[in-house]
Amino acid sequence: MRCARCEFENIPGQTRCIRCGSILEGGAAVIEIYPPRMPAWKKPGRDALRWLRGSRLRPEKPVMPCLRRGFRTAVSDSLAGLLLSIVPGLGHALVGRFREVRLWVLLWAIALGLGLFLYGSPIGFPLIGLALGLHAWIAVQYGLFQEIQGLPARVGALIVIVLLLAVLYWTVPGLVPPGLSGGYTALTIPARNIHPGDYFVTRRLPHGGEPLARGALVLFQPRTHRFANRRLVVGQTHGMIGQVVGLPGEKIRIAYHTYAVSAAHDLSGPGAPKTGAGTERLLDPNQFPVPRWLQIRPPSTGLYIPADSYFVSSQYTINAHGNVGAIDGMIADACIIPRTDLRGRAFLQWWPLSRRRLLE
Repeated sequence: MRCARCEFENIPGQTRCIRCGSILEGGAAVIEIYPPRMPAWKKPGRDALRWLRGSRLRPEKPVMPCLRRGFRTAVSDSLAGLLLSIVPGLGHALVGRFREVRLWVLLWAIALGLGLFLYGSPIGFPLIGLALGLHAWIAVQYGLFQEIQGLPARVGALIVIVLLLAVLYWTVPGLVPPGLSGGYTALTIPARNIHPGDYFVTRRLPHGGEPLARGALVLFQPRTHRFANRRLVVGQTHGMIGQVVGLPGEKIRIAYHTYAVSAAHDLSGPGAPKTGAGTERLLDPNQFPVPRWLQIRPPSTGLYIPADSYFVSSQYTINAHGNVGAIDGMIADACIIPRTDLRGRAFLQWWPLSRRRLLE
């Protein structure tokens, strides 16, 4: 192959001249002198942008990169990062640092998901607590530990953030699915395969809604009743699930460890004399079991349920002696609950997992 510069005859296949080192034409790359053309469908948009620039309607420098730089600068502040860390990893992702916390975010998502799935079980609450701790750790990893030096200060900051996030975890569920709550039951209802310790999800009762049916499971706040040296207490102070047994306007008593109900016409209040009572009927003890404490200390006379109130069967512990009438009054105050004091109606049996189902 002849060199165009020194006309030396090189061996075929050489890319450079052996004598002068020039690049041989045979090995030179072919240069395309015609650049690729813009597709026809993009040309109207290009012409419009050129017209906007010519009319001074479009800035010479792009706006979005400037906004991104300003946003990244603002997010780089530790306080702003903490606020964005309400969503774990959001602050890191906005400044391109998500790789630093991706493992923590994955562990947080797993712990929170399992905690919600097993909510109401002995392991559900520890998992949610673990998710809370991981959330706080992700938040402080953003930049707070770079500004706060010393172990006591860092531990104090972490505790404060955990407390703030705990408040957030407590309030958010009530805001996202409004009206939802839950509670445990201490009742055993054989006909419905319900046992003590089962957890139910409830929906808030609307004001002025339809009356509750007999057998409905409702959430209410148990109260401790004190009458001089007599006391009626419950084993738990948070919301618990009870069963509606008596309806407004009925008279209810306990006969042979079974609920007996009858209609009453006078609704002047609990303990007042009634006239014109209807036919009494016994309820199925498998569907409406009488709690143990009421079997031991049944009311001596029938209890009358006023309008817009319900007799709710629940598990209490009674410590009383002396006047039987006082005990009857304690039972009436504990079990006859106004509709306005009922916090919700159960629609889903959530725990245990083997009996998770929608209620009829």
